Amino acid sequence: MKKLLGNEESAPFYKQLKEKIVEEIEIGKLKHGDKLPSERDLAAQYGISRMTARHTLSALEREGLVERRVGAGSFVSNNKIQMDFITFNSFTNDMLGKGLTPSTQVLSIGHSKATPFLAEKLQLPEGEELFTVKRLRLVNDRPIAIEESFIPEQYCQNIKSLITNDISLYNVLENEFGIKLVKAKEFMRVTFSDENESKLLKIRSESPCIFREAVAFDRNDKEIEFSTSLTRSDIVKFYSELNLK
Repeated sequence: MKKLLGNEESAPFYKQLKEKIVEEIEIGKLKHGDKLPSERDLAAQYGISRMTARHTLSALEREGLVERRVGAGSFVSNNKIQMDFITFNSFTNDMLGKGLTPSTQVLSIGHSKATPFLAEKLQLPEGEELFTVKRLRLVNDRPIAIEESFIPEQYCQNIKSLITNDISLYNVLENEFGIKLVKAKEFMRVTFSDENESKLLKIRSESPCIFREAVAFDRNDKEIEFSTSLTRSDIVKFYSELNLK
């Protein structure tokens, strides 16, 4: 029988076992598609209760590291999509560069007036006309994010007719309006999906997600787009690099 730490100062048994399985996934001992022991087998191997084993597998599933199939068992699902904050790129080009197949579904498209919040973000007068589009982002036919963009109409007259499914907004801005976005300022926080968002992303209601706000700039350092995105945390991981000044 394998033993966990088991002293009063150590982490709970389920957390110790979860961290052990995560470590084995990270070092490649457990690979994508490998079947994990059943709750009964984990309990026997580590001298824990089946409830503790079930808690461990549920925690791994919530983090997107394990897929539980009814009647088949639990399988390693270590195929997270990496999104980085090193270079500025469109979603489409970023995913294509990783050898993945991106697709986009337009959820809504229209016009609105700049609220005080949006006016401040885009450095516009309050009430300015904005083009708005809300889209569902997919990778290999799997939904990963809901994005909404706001762009002053003065920069993209009649853009509405050019935006359809699987069309890159940034490519349209560059090719049709001569606007090339070259950088962005982003802020992120953890949030939880509501019922409608969960249905679109095909996750459980109130699942942890990454909420991002961004302002994109053109070559003249002018604010062109304000956007928000709600990204699944179970299948996406973010990467960045820091250098000491």
